[in-house]
Amino acid sequence: MYFSRNTIEMDSEKQKDEIVALESIYNSEEFSYHKENDQYQCTFTIFINLPVDYQATYKDCRQVDEPEQKIKISHLPPLKLHVLLPKNYPSELPPKFTLCSSWLHLSLLTKLCKKLDKLWEESKEQEILFTWVAFLHDETLEFLNIQDNLNMSPAYTRYKETLEIAHIIHKNKIDNIDKECTIEGAKNTIKKKVNDKQLSKLVRKYHDKRAVLDCPIGRNPIQTLIDYNEKRNQIEFKKNFYTCKICFVDKLGEHCTQFFPCGHVFCKDCIAGYLEIRIKDGNVQNIYCPEEKCSSEATPAQIKDLVSSELFAKYDSILLNATLDTMGDIVYCPRRNCQYPVSREPNEQVANCPICQYAFCVYCKMVYHGIEPCKVYSAEIHKVVAEYQEAPDDKKQQMEQRYGKKQLQTLVENAMSENWIKSNSQKCPKCQAAIEKSDGCNKMVCWRCNTYFCWLCNTVLDRNKPYEHFQDMDSKCYNMLYYGMPIEDNDDEGDGEDEIDDVYMWHNFQLYPNYESEDDDFYEDIVI
Repeated sequence: MYFSRNTIEMDSEKQKDEIVALESIYNSEEFSYHKENDQYQCTFTIFINLPVDYQATYKDCRQVDEPEQKIKISHLPPLKLHVLLPKNYPSELPPKFTLCSSWLHLSLLTKLCKKLDKLWEESKEQEILFTWVAFLHDETLEFLNIQDNLNMSPAYTRYKETLEIAHIIHKNKIDNIDKECTIEGAKNTIKKKVNDKQLSKLVRKYHDKRAVLDCPIGRNPIQTLIDYNEKRNQIEFKKNFYTCKICFVDKLGEHCTQFFPCGHVFCKDCIAGYLEIRIKDGNVQNIYCPEEKCSSEATPAQIKDLVSSELFAKYDSILLNATLDTMGDIVYCPRRNCQYPVSREPNEQVANCPICQYAFCVYCKMVYHGIEPCKVYSAEIHKVVAEYQEAPDDKKQQMEQRYGKKQLQTLVENAMSENWIKSNSQKCPKCQAAIEKSDGCNKMVCWRCNTYFCWLCNTVLDRNKPYEHFQDMDSKCYNMLYYGMPIEDNDDEGDGEDEIDDVYMWHNFQLYPNYESEDDDFYEDIVI
């Protein structure tokens, strides 16, 4: 075909002007080009606008009773339009193109290719690239009648079939090889190849060769949509401005972080400080969104992006330990330089660390002591006794298995004795001997060192004037010699005489502070 020099030059100028115009309209992500053999080769990345609450639906078509699944998406993977401009474009020939998609069926891509041809026919000899891209960008969904939702069931079914076939081939690989070695197997192989060729011819007949399905075999098409949607949401998020709900400063999205599913946005500086406090305090479980009453949690990836590597390592370690602590069959090696989590067998008292080979008791963490009960150290006695006394029967059995029933009973008896002594006696302020007051006044005499002291305040009394302490008006025990004594009605004559003697002695003591009875021993208190 012959073209005049003027026509070629005019087409070249039009192509150059069209490229310049496209560069001014689209950014580098949406449009790129280069020249090869004096011809323009262009690539358009076409992002399709989706309506609010757009959904993709899918199911395995072979499972009739299986319910249809739905996922909400805000962004679909872009269409790719690869264009080669002939030298006689636009005066004579249309651009050569291929249209690629990872989510549209070949039949739908074929419809789009034919629509592009029709648009060219309607505006021959005119620059067509912008018209094509605008149509694909704005009208694809409506033209294909998928403006409400995208049915991914055919693609999902093919994906499931591919997985099943791959599994069968892998499982029966040797059997298949043996079968193909037989005559019948050879016939089946030839028949399959013929069928594959026929299927390929049908595809070429009904599907435009310019339509390219860019989806790797064996890749889940639904997961592809989900991954791209998340990736694109992050890109769009970084381009916008947001008001931090903590410091109330407007910041670009790339300096902010967002919680999901609530969608609350905060600046990275505020959340980094919030996370740092939580991690340093060891409170790493359930790190919720700072918004009041919000239950969204920070993800590990989000935390890793916001804190230092050292702080994230601490977070990861604490979280791991907290998780292991909730597992009943995990105990830690007690050696300080090891601390490896060790799996223990149910109902076994021994655990073996696989790192340092230390065999230890799972209860007391000491070296394994066989059938001997765990030792109870003095600092732990009160805690163990209290726990045992308050425990239900099943818990008591566990403790008896660990410490031994006889040892626990002895500890309980000793603890009860100590508590009784503490409640009913005092220690001598000089020799610390335990003294019980069974009767009499509050002037006490130690049975061991013969020290005089006050039962009420534990003050050492002057041996020669022991009652002066109770007469001194500045003393907190003033006039309290008989404080706390029980008052009993008793007709016994002897007791009456004792009471009279006590009152008589106290009366003399009040009148004559230096008075001492010759029979002072009668008034000494009964002590142990």
